[in-house]
Amino acid sequence: MTEIPKPNSNYIRITELLKQHGATDICYCISFNQDIDARYLTLTFALENAVGYGLPSIISCVPERLAYFESEQCYGAPYRFLLSKL
Repeated sequence: MTEIPKPNSNYIRITELLKQHGATDICYCISFNQDIDARYLTLTFALENAVGYGLPSIISCVPERLAYFESEQCYGAPYRFLLSKL
């Protein structure tokens, strides 16, 4: 679990970071955002709707290998992490 360095609120930059780590164009979402929850979506669309939403999301980019996690926003910007298994 590696925190994505700030500034980290641009979903396009997070998409690029995930792709550098092997993410594909399709991902699976688990989110409090009902528009993306429990769905397979394009990575860009999923991140566009998760980054900055204010509630937690996990976006699985490579099953059991790579994911994006955004925590709940309590005070200031939420924490954003790259989850990877080496």
